[in-house]
Amino acid sequence: MEYKYDFLNPLTPIGSDRSFWIDEYRLVSAFLQTLPKEAADLLDVALAIYAADRRSRRDFKGANTGQRHITLEVGVRNPGLWNDLSLARRLQEFLYWQSEDVWSFQFVGRQVAPEFSEKNPFLFQLPPERPITVSLFSGGLDSLAGLAAHSLEKQSCTHILVSGYTHYRLAERQRLQFEHIQHSNFGRDLLSAKPTVLHVPAHFGIHKLKGTQEEKGQRTRGLVFLALGAAAALQAGVDTLWVYENGIGALNLPLNESQLGVDNYRGVHPRSLMMAERLFELVLEQPFRIRNPFLFRTKAEMCKSLKRAGLADTVQHTVSCDRFPLRLPGKPSQCGYCTSCLLRRQALFVAGHEEHDPGHMYLHDVLSRREEVDPKKLFEIEIMKEQVYKLTRCLDTDEPWHSLTISYPELFRTHAELVERYNLNAEETRARFVQLYRTYVQEWKSLTGIL
Repeated sequence: MEYKYDFLNPLTPIGSDRSFWIDEYRLVSAFLQTLPKEAADLLDVALAIYAADRRSRRDFKGANTGQRHITLEVGVRNPGLWNDLSLARRLQEFLYWQSEDVWSFQFVGRQVAPEFSEKNPFLFQLPPERPITVSLFSGGLDSLAGLAAHSLEKQSCTHILVSGYTHYRLAERQRLQFEHIQHSNFGRDLLSAKPTVLHVPAHFGIHKLKGTQEEKGQRTRGLVFLALGAAAALQAGVDTLWVYENGIGALNLPLNESQLGVDNYRGVHPRSLMMAERLFELVLEQPFRIRNPFLFRTKAEMCKSLKRAGLADTVQHTVSCDRFPLRLPGKPSQCGYCTSCLLRRQALFVAGHEEHDPGHMYLHDVLSRREEVDPKKLFEIEIMKEQVYKLTRCLDTDEPWHSLTISYPELFRTHAELVERYNLNAEETRARFVQLYRTYVQEWKSLTGIL
């Protein structure tokens, strides 16, 4: 399938099927400077890509593979930079890895007036106190657990949490978490003074066209979140964006042989972060890092820091469901049986926080009331158990790393790229991957009596 879009004027709808938007007020009002034109261009391009992704339906009929050829014309402030072959190649490679589609671009000079975020300076109450960490804050369990664990390890004075959202139900969860963090005992065990936490939410989306259906995969939305995080980091005067995601979720190995390529979300895969890091350095024309400090930890290991950081009670406001929100009046907003819900429940149980994760928070309680669940809703938990069994067989061999990479070839390439990019010790990195999956398997075995 081939699609073409003209985004020459992204802030003024040329046609409702081609327009996108972002509310940048909080992004600029929280800091002491207007949004740099490089960051503004990055946001515009990321949003144009997201809009095109949503508009372009995949076709799997007959011999069609679902791959799309998408051409975009986008207005930017520095077309010479964006049309550079090196940058264009980086962008196309990143998007192919994310979506397995072929993308083409034409960047032309922007013809509209400067955006609100570029011409209006605002002051926050006081400049953020250094040192500063800027991290993505999705509203999920990993971003909360990551904040808890990272605060105990990295003694920052200010944590800036950057949230992107497309609907207000998620925004409400993010807001509740932030308020709970502010009024909690967060930072009570730190050697330094209690840290300051700032929240920078940004509402974005596309104008929907009545009578048309959108592509549900949204494989490129991760670029929007990373671009928002990068813009906030630049505003805060730091060159690093932190992404909190457990290693099992980040690597996201196929659950079974039926999952191929783009079936698996790659938004925070280590290769995605490395590719985005290189791309952003070209766009921003300065060194920039994107780091996930929990690549070699399970979700349960991350969650073990919640109590010590004073954030265990905040778990009740997080969401993990792939189908959130379910929008069923009087019913829970999380399904309870998707793989994200299941990994969440497994992690909180193993970490000793099951009292903050009662079964009634889910539409279907697969753990404590499994006998009451429709058997059709047990498919995800069965394929997760199937993967655990496969991992166990690999880890029980004399050469577990070799067995893992035979079963999951993507691990081999990820390992090689991490070692090269960050100058890591190859043997130690292999050992850390093996230990990550050993820990994960043991965590599932601790649920044997329940499952």
